[in-house]
Amino acid sequence: MTKNSASLNRTLFIADNLSLLESLDNESIDLICIDPPFAKNQTFVGALRPPLSKEEREQELATLADWGIRNRADAARAGIEWPDGEDGSAKFRDIWRWENDVHEEWLADMGKPPYDGLTQVIEATRRAHSEGTAAYLTYMAIRLIEMPRVLKHTGSLYLHCDPTANAYLRMTLDAIFGQRNLRNEIVWERNSGSAKGSQHRPKKWGANTDTILFYAKSESASVSPFRPLTEEEIPDKFPKRDESGRLYALRPLWSGRAMGARPNLCFEWRGFRNPHPSGWRLSEERLEQEYQNGNIVIRPDGKLERRQYIEDYDGVSLGSCWYDISKAMGNERTGYPTQKPVALAERIVMASTSPGDIVLDCFAGCAYVPVAAERNGRRWIACDISPRAFTVLRRQFAKFRYSVNGQQDGENPALIADADVTVRSPFDMPGRTDESPEPIRPKPLPERKFKVPASIIPEREMLEFLLGLSGYLAWCCGFANRMPDGSIVETTNNFHLDHIDPTSKGGSHQIANRAPMCPRHNILKKDRWVHLREYRQEIADAGEMLVNTTDELIDLSVAYEAALDRHAQAASANPSRR
Repeated sequence: MTKNSASLNRTLFIADNLSLLESLDNESIDLICIDPPFAKNQTFVGALRPPLSKEEREQELATLADWGIRNRADAARAGIEWPDGEDGSAKFRDIWRWENDVHEEWLADMGKPPYDGLTQVIEATRRAHSEGTAAYLTYMAIRLIEMPRVLKHTGSLYLHCDPTANAYLRMTLDAIFGQRNLRNEIVWERNSGSAKGSQHRPKKWGANTDTILFYAKSESASVSPFRPLTEEEIPDKFPKRDESGRLYALRPLWSGRAMGARPNLCFEWRGFRNPHPSGWRLSEERLEQEYQNGNIVIRPDGKLERRQYIEDYDGVSLGSCWYDISKAMGNERTGYPTQKPVALAERIVMASTSPGDIVLDCFAGCAYVPVAAERNGRRWIACDISPRAFTVLRRQFAKFRYSVNGQQDGENPALIADADVTVRSPFDMPGRTDESPEPIRPKPLPERKFKVPASIIPEREMLEFLLGLSGYLAWCCGFANRMPDGSIVETTNNFHLDHIDPTSKGGSHQIANRAPMCPRHNILKKDRWVHLREYRQEIADAGEMLVNTTDELIDLSVAYEAALDRHAQAASANPSRR
């Protein structure tokens, strides 16, 4: 069957996004990038900038009338918002209530396997945070459940949030996608602000970052975590030009001394030998291939150059802290207080999709994701609960000189004249075309296993008992904690508890097979298969004993008998742990 999402390019749904998500085929989306409500427990008020025109208002009402929605009550029955304010002012309520925002059947669905873990996350949120945040999390969870189903095997989700609910959203996503599929918790520095000025002493650091949770559908999902060089960076990064004017930089042909000797990479190639025992950086086959590709050049003076051309450069490698993208500024601003910049979505779209892939934004009020997708040759589907989203989308496309349905604001000609956007009503959801309508279920958790204590005697007690047998001398070399006058301090500090017979040879963790060691010799021994008696002799042969002979160390056979008695006493006191 053909995936229904492929035919929905440049479609904006004015609907509850749950209806859209449930209507999309399995594995039909390459990337989901969303900026949902943050559970801030407040109402945000914004106004379009510039104000809504009379023509725009009439178009909104006419579109709704075509769908049979003529007033606020009709909109409520259709599950969407009525567009408030003739000037484009809008109220966004980020306050959540069980009675208003949660349907009982959602909780019933999440109470069944494999999503029953979600109900525990929600209940923990209710107890740890508040009823409102638990209601918000329920609203989000029933939508997030659909996302791994609609994502392709190679797909990804980027969810934008802030410290208000990011911990609870991450637990929810762990329960749905699996913790192993969390790729990054990206921190975006939206501005360089500090704590708000006040006559009172500040109570916290300035809040100037948001979080983007990046989840992959599977191990097959890939990402390209690079950004292009800026015009200012290019001369420093690629300072040379070849005969045809192509920019390049020199790269090493062989490794430095720090790599150590590598005989397998020390060979003669085209009459050249490298000067270091660490050898070439590339195999002989790779050297020849790079030479044939023009990336290794034999200069007229007989010297070799390995070149990296700018067109072969992936870009500047990026980490999970993004401080180089500022919040939406200037002409890009819509007037809405929670708007995100197009550059932020572009970084995500470019890193996690290829041209022609399908991007879904189902919280698309400010249209920053559709614009980013359109600018970079990706197909997109958007959804928002407010009809004003189409007005905003058309405006934002015009700012980037794209026409929408033949309409182009501004005097400059459109860069893309055929960006025809289809707007669909809440009654016009796509029909599922896949043959497997059942949602893709996460793998069930394995049966829980509890760790069995390694020994019936706690290790601290073991160490104290065994050191008491030896007079607080290490059993390996006679080390002790001493005062300036030479007296021994009876403390367990600076001792390690190790095994006499290594566990790799069947040695147990019980007290009869344990020995207090000095840190130095315990670390040097590492995991070698050596009995303590043999190791003592190695230490003596190296001249590192702190006593005159090994005979002055504790007799291991005497210590063994004493340790067996101590084990028997512990077993009698606690039969269940024998």
